[in-house]
Amino acid sequence: MAEVYEARKRRFVDRLIREGEEGRVDFDILDFLREFNELSNYYTTSSCSGRIMIVDAFSLSFAKGRGLAKILAKWHRPVTLSEVLGAINSGVNLWLLTRGPILHVVAKDVESAMDLTRLAKDAGFKRSSILSIKDWGVVIEIESDDRLDIPIKVNGELLLNNNQLSEIINAANETLMFGKLRLVRLIKLIESRYFNRNYSQDNEALVPYRVFKRWL
Repeated sequence: MAEVYEARKRRFVDRLIREGEEGRVDFDILDFLREFNELSNYYTTSSCSGRIMIVDAFSLSFAKGRGLAKILAKWHRPVTLSEVLGAINSGVNLWLLTRGPILHVVAKDVESAMDLTRLAKDAGFKRSSILSIKDWGVVIEIESDDRLDIPIKVNGELLLNNNQLSEIINAANETLMFGKLRLVRLIKLIESRYFNRNYSQDNEALVPYRVFKRWL
C-alpha cells in the first residue's frame, strides 16, 4: 500500500503548507514540521506546541465532547492577567486549562513508528504510543503529561481575586513553557537521529516562569 501512503502524505503535507501560509500552524513549530515532513518514513497529520485556554463548561465539571464545553480564548504562548480578565467576562462555569505539546504522526512501517516513539519517550513525552496500525501506515500519538486544570468561575461567580488569579496564571505559563522545553528536546533528538545534527548533551534548565518573567 505504498501508493496510498504517499498519496495521503502529499495531501497532509500540502495542507500543512497551506495552513502555515494562512497562519493556522503554531509559529514556534512550523519550521520543524516543514523539515520533518520531508522525511520519507513520516508525516504529521496534526500538531500543537502547547496552549492555554479559557473554557466555558455547560456543567460544573469540565468534560470534553461536542456541546459540553466552549473555548472562549486560546493562546499558544504565555498569557497576562489582563488577557485572562478580558476573556472571563462571559461564561458561567469557567476553567483555565493548560495543555502540553501533542503531535499525531503517521509512520511508513512499525519499525519506524517504534523508533520515533522511543525518541519521544526519551524526550519526556511519556504518554507517546502507537494508536493504530493501518494498511497505509502506523499512527502515532506523541503527548506529554504537562497540563493544568483549574476552575476559576462557578455559577457566574469568580473564585479568585486578581492576586490569586495572577499566581494561577504564573502556574499555567510555567506549565506551558515546561512543555515547550520538552518539545525542544524532542526536536533536538529527531534532528540528531534523522538529520545528523550534533547538539550539546547539556540539559536545559527548567526555569520557573515567575523567575523567567523577572528577566524580561
